[in-house]
Amino acid sequence: MASNSLTGRGGRWPQPDSLLSGLGSGLAGAGSGDAATGGRWLAMVGGTALGVLGLQRPGWGGAMMALGGAGLFAAGALGLRPFGERSLGTAQIPGAWRHQGPATRRRSLTPERTQAVVTIASDAGTIFRFWRNFANLPKLMPQLERVDVLSATESRWIGKSATPSATEAPNWRCVLDRVDEDRLLTWHTVGETALPHRASLMLSPAPGDRGTEVRLTLVYRVPATEVAALLGTSPAGQAEEALRRLKQRVETGELSTIERQPRGGTSGPFREATE
Repeated sequence: MASNSLTGRGGRWPQPDSLLSGLGSGLAGAGSGDAATGGRWLAMVGGTALGVLGLQRPGWGGAMMALGGAGLFAAGALGLRPFGERSLGTAQIPGAWRHQGPATRRRSLTPERTQAVVTIASDAGTIFRFWRNFANLPKLMPQLERVDVLSATESRWIGKSATPSATEAPNWRCVLDRVDEDRLLTWHTVGETALPHRASLMLSPAPGDRGTEVRLTLVYRVPATEVAALLGTSPAGQAEEALRRLKQRVETGELSTIERQPRGGTSGPFREATE
């Protein structure tokens, strides 16, 4: 028996059952890239239904419905996306955005800036030379286990973990940006670290010839809560305690027993590196 070429699998016109199955598959595949196909099938079926309903109604109302149905069917057949760029079924599953790329550590959009100031009854040179040798800083910051001076401008800082269950203590590498003898030190972290930050120590004569005003600034690129979770103290607490200990050591003469870093060859600006 000869087969009807319009009803075979290779025919040009879809049968009602294939029309419905095509619509179903189009909607089902919308979330995986077939949203446009589903929208076209929906437009064609909706346009046909609207046109038939319009033909059954007399007057201008029926004519307008029939005309709208014809337009909707034509838009679907021509692939004009009558429902816009985001067709039915294209909404993402809640939470799906979390899987669109590798997870990255959150950084503060606004850096956390902390500043502490203290007046120390001593000359700027004594204070500067002690701080310039970063190996001395664990004496001022109990959150640090040690600081390894790698070169004239680079150092590696090893922190103490705030939680006993932590598998690795926080650590970071710093590079000096600028060294103005007896006046200014600036440095910042480089490479991958959980605590990206930059910092500066500024020295200036205190009013009334009372010694030296010391200003320590810390700017973290992570929230203060994350700093506290890793170091056991907030940035404000870190800066205030460091200057309090510095003042105590200088004014009580404890610096006389500490090895100081020589002055030679450290003045002037250093090349800035990008965090």
